Amino acid sequence: MDFYPLLAARVSVATLAACVGLPSAVAEARPSKSMPGDEGVAGEDEDEAPDGDVEGPVDDTEEVEEDEDASDVASEAGSTRTATAGDSEDPPDPKIETGSIGRGPPIPTETPNMPREKLLKGREKLVEDLEVRVTGSISMSVNYRAWPNQEGDGPEGPQALFERVAVGLDGIYKGFIVSADYRFYRKYATVHHGYIGYRYGDVFEIDAGVHRVPFGILPYASHNWFETLPYYVGLADDYDLGLKSMFHKGGLTAHLAYYVQAEPSQFGATQDSARYSYDVVLTDETELGDSGVTSAQSNEEKHTAVGRIAYEWKHRGEDKTEIGASGQFGGLYNRETERFGTRWAAALHYTGWYRGFNFQLEGLYYDNRPQNPDGQPRTWLTMGAWDAPYRVARRGAIVVGNIAYRLPLSGRVFEWVMFYNDHSFLWKPDAGFDYSQMNTTGVLIANRYVYIYLDAATGRNHPWFNPEYGNALAEGEDDPHWWLWVNLSLGFYM
Repeated sequence: MDFYPLLAARVSVATLAACVGLPSAVAEARPSKSMPGDEGVAGEDEDEAPDGDVEGPVDDTEEVEEDEDASDVASEAGSTRTATAGDSEDPPDPKIETGSIGRGPPIPTETPNMPREKLLKGREKLVEDLEVRVTGSISMSVNYRAWPNQEGDGPEGPQALFERVAVGLDGIYKGFIVSADYRFYRKYATVHHGYIGYRYGDVFEIDAGVHRVPFGILPYASHNWFETLPYYVGLADDYDLGLKSMFHKGGLTAHLAYYVQAEPSQFGATQDSARYSYDVVLTDETELGDSGVTSAQSNEEKHTAVGRIAYEWKHRGEDKTEIGASGQFGGLYNRETERFGTRWAAALHYTGWYRGFNFQLEGLYYDNRPQNPDGQPRTWLTMGAWDAPYRVARRGAIVVGNIAYRLPLSGRVFEWVMFYNDHSFLWKPDAGFDYSQMNTTGVLIANRYVYIYLDAATGRNHPWFNPEYGNALAEGEDDPHWWLWVNLSLGFYM
């Protein structure tokens, strides 16, 4: 079935590594710290800088003639600190969001403070204070899916797939930051994120462009390769186009954001679903005719305001606890009726890290009220990503409960291993809509750049674990079953 594009977006590409002697931006790769995501899951970029990571690239300098100007340059640079391979630089701003580059390893990435490199006598940087890094990733998987195939003569069975390749760019200059990531999948290509921002110390940051919506547990309400149900209704790991600000003081972190619209759909086979994260999309019976769609669906997200506040307090060592609340309110514009409906959502969350254990709890409620043409149902709407739309109940409540345990490894190949179980439940209050449920048990083994996931995921009325893809998050199956997907994913992220 063509509506099974890979969900292998569990990608985390390192962001903004320093030119010389700075630690890697992939904070989760260090085994000496606590849970992957322990500092960052609660806030997109809360992790501290890792210790003793690889050196940065060699400085790009050029010879200049020894004259008074060169002497002045060297003298001026003498007031800055020389960055050598053995130096340890100041840690990055711990709370300021800079955009995780990808749905991938459940570990935060962040932009470090990139120091000005001391100029050697008679040498100068081509552009002072500018730090840039090209990023990228590649992944592939082998899986087994147990639900019936299209012919009905057996299970979907095993398959081996090349998932995707991604390229990106991160940079910083005099407080201004830039981050972008573009992805090429098997049958479509899309932007993951792309924005320009400004950061003031470790207190404030503002970003403009396509970036992660600050809602619920950050950066991911999950540990596994598949995520949890909030992602599939556009309320986790969601990226939209707009303006976002972040303020941090002590243990308090606050986000305020305004989004003009969802991120744009890119190059794919569907009308509006060639995108990374789930949004309300345009579609029609040619794409979802076998799922109860009999006419054009013309709703799209417009003018959404989002707020999030979280407070964290530390315990002994690396242990910590965070609680927070999120809310969003926006419009649903219908192109056919030229009228605005409304959409809103609210969430409470808790995350905790205690001696290698990580706990995540989240409860949320969402409500969409589209202004459809007469005769069109208003109990569901269409959402899409991965170049494949489906129907979703217009309102519902979701509960997420996850647990993970991380162990450092002393081997030369891998640095840590994490065991986890993530569970989520969607209740749909409208009559005739059956609940959806998802559980994933797995293990992640990793080093700084290589991540291997082995997941056994099961779903009930879940679109990716179901022979009735388009109906699962709406009315659901006539005779619901739990369906199994076993997945082994290998990824390299730099």
